[in-house]
Amino acid sequence: MSAVRIEDFETACTALQNAFRTEPSYWYLACKLQDKPLSLAIDSEENIDDLTRNFFTHYHDNGAHIMQSGNYATIAIWVPPEIDVPMSRTSDESFNKIFFDNSLAVKQRVIPQGMKYYYLFMIGKDPESPVKGSVRSMFENYIEIADRERIALVLEAISEHARDVYAHFGFVNYNTFHYGIGEVSASGQLDSNGEGHTGYLMVYLPK
Repeated sequence: MSAVRIEDFETACTALQNAFRTEPSYWYLACKLQDKPLSLAIDSEENIDDLTRNFFTHYHDNGAHIMQSGNYATIAIWVPPEIDVPMSRTSDESFNKIFFDNSLAVKQRVIPQGMKYYYLFMIGKDPESPVKGSVRSMFENYIEIADRERIALVLEAISEHARDVYAHFGFVNYNTFHYGIGEVSASGQLDSNGEGHTGYLMVYLPK
């Protein structure tokens, strides 16, 4: 099994929608990064799917590598170092500090000066697909590229489970960050006393 560029836009988009539809931490990030009210994500699955399509279309149209493995079982959006996909700062400056400013500082500290990196914006395994091993195939493909080209891989894990999966492939957590505190509960509901969510900025450095 290998990771290859997608040929079917709709199939790939649907797979990502299926993967993220029930993930509350993603709801929060999707609304924030698109400057939408947090209540939007709670209202309906259709709203979540629309937000995912917005991401997918934006990265696709700006030249990111949209990859699939396992016959569209796993979809990943990789931004190679030679591509600049614009991502505007949000209207929430506290979020900007957490997600943009602090993350940039960590990357500058961790990644050796002059070393380029691939950024994994999204990766999702379609829960409706019976194919096994597609996530492994995706990561093994890019780890081979990283080691061969002496290039880093960077991502944010938005759950403990995801963090542990990425750690298995050699990614190291360099920054545990918290977002949505006082805005949402762990289940994604609006809550002024909510504990929010925890994320992890992880980097793979070439061997």
